[in-house]
Amino acid sequence: MVTCKETRTVIIALHKKGFTCKDMAVNKIAPKSTIYRIIKNFKESGSIIVKKASGCPRKSSKRQDRLLKLIQLRDRGTTSTELAQEWQQAGVSDGLVSRRAAKKPLLSRKNIRDRLIFCKRYRDWTAEDWVKTFSLMNPLSDCLGPFISPKNTAMNKEWYQHILREQLPPTIQEQFGDEQCLFQHDGAPCHNAKVITKWLGEQNINILGPWPGNSPDLNPIENLWSILNRRVDKQNPTNSDKLQALIMQEWAAISQDVAQKLIDSMPGRIAEVLKKKGQHCKY
Repeated sequence: MVTCKETRTVIIALHKKGFTCKDMAVNKIAPKSTIYRIIKNFKESGSIIVKKASGCPRKSSKRQDRLLKLIQLRDRGTTSTELAQEWQQAGVSDGLVSRRAAKKPLLSRKNIRDRLIFCKRYRDWTAEDWVKTFSLMNPLSDCLGPFISPKNTAMNKEWYQHILREQLPPTIQEQFGDEQCLFQHDGAPCHNAKVITKWLGEQNINILGPWPGNSPDLNPIENLWSILNRRVDKQNPTNSDKLQALIMQEWAAISQDVAQKLIDSMPGRIAEVLKKKGQHCKY
């Protein structure tokens, strides 16, 4: 607990008058442990000034920090692990580890409530159940992949309905035949448009959800987008045509094992969100 100079002065004055730590704690001047620490510090140093903690010693100098920045700017696609290795080769002391700050969207009370409702609904599902759920970007399908909209075309309800009409019925027939399945899409405005909901109902297509907002940790496709993004960034495409070609090429290169492992992780994601009372899970 951090205490102001006036509080420390009062504690030392009472200590000199014979008051014990327990006596002062009863009067709620400060917690007993804080009072004990202040008196101990006074006995050892003869001062009420709290020494500034040194903190964890730096692993690198300012010069080495500048070197790291130059390495990163030279190739923005370099991963944190590769940066750590190259930095150590440049002479920085051992013991470095690579870390990347996790980006997690802010959860409102409504988001948390919706996440708990969703997870309680599907808490008993196994990995085999989740295989029967699919989206139009399902990596387990050989015929599907990222949809790249025409230049200067926004993903609105009209364009989304066009994609659904063209791709959804044949995809369901190819992947599931007459078996029951669930279609998964998130809460994007174009997904929740009345015209989309009406069309899906007319086609007798069941929807997984309702999908909770701000919940990328519950959607394995987000992990695949991250893998795809890193692979494409490493090749540094110079124009939109190369970018589109690389996206399709790298998507096709993602193995079925990777996709299956992500699907297998769904029961664990659900369980962890429930354990954390609706907060983000590690995925």
